[in-house]
Amino acid sequence: MTSTIGIDIGGTKVYVVRMAGGEVVAETRTETASEAPLTPEIFSAIRQVWSPDVAAVGAGVAGLVDAHTGTFVWGPHVAGTAIPVKEELETELGVPAVVDNDANTAAWGELRAGAGQGYRDMLLVTLGTGIGGAIVIGGEIYRGLGFAGEWGHMLFDPGGLPCDCGKLGCWETVASGPALARLARNHVAQNPHGSLAVRLRGSVIDGEAVTRAADEGDEPARSLVAQVGGAFGLGLCNLIAILDPEIIVVGGGLGSIGESLLGPARRVATDALHGGSHRELPPIVVAELGSRANAIGAALMAAEPGRLGPAG
Repeated sequence: MTSTIGIDIGGTKVYVVRMAGGEVVAETRTETASEAPLTPEIFSAIRQVWSPDVAAVGAGVAGLVDAHTGTFVWGPHVAGTAIPVKEELETELGVPAVVDNDANTAAWGELRAGAGQGYRDMLLVTLGTGIGGAIVIGGEIYRGLGFAGEWGHMLFDPGGLPCDCGKLGCWETVASGPALARLARNHVAQNPHGSLAVRLRGSVIDGEAVTRAADEGDEPARSLVAQVGGAFGLGLCNLIAILDPEIIVVGGGLGSIGESLLGPARRVATDALHGGSHRELPPIVVAELGSRANAIGAALMAAEPGRLGPAG
């Protein structure tokens, strides 16, 4: 039996798995400098899980990736532009490589081994520092001309808050980890003796901390998470109107994504859905593979690289 390796390449960390027979048989995580997609630390991590039976490697990189050439084009959290990651991996490791955007590899992981199993038309929506995701149509990743799935930058609120991309009013400015943190900071400033202020005193106020407080029953935190969940649900409704998927899988780094956020999202999406009295909302569920989805999906892509197909 041969095995494949999957690599999750972010701005400050790398997670590597080796898979055989559909199961993870070895894994390692390490910190890495954001100097380029491929650093010495990454190759060191790969060698920690290497085996003579490795037949191919796959990598999911945070940023814009040309999957058909395996080139890292650009990314806000990974340094460098126009870097031939596929070529560099193949030269260094001596086996074929597949390279894609990290949301696409995560979607492939969920489709093949997670919450998307049994479906052919799926959206993965990642919710964390921003909003991103991937589109699966007919059991294949849809890339458009190469960069589909950047729906966090849909215009959501004309003249709204500034986004890290340089525009105003993007969806992720009201439905993301930073959006939740901003609401929480405002609440704490206005209610310095309230339960949330007491709970978060001396801590960094970020989306994960507020979500954790909501999961633990803090009512102000639950209200703020519900507000973000409502904005998230309205954006999901727009995606449903355009793509009409069988299922939406929600993953990402915004704490423990659960009913405190997805419940309000479903309610808002149901109320706003076009023709809602004549159709059903697709299931909106939590991703099953968590932070392992990218690396697992990359390893599974490496096992069947021909699925990339022609561009577009």
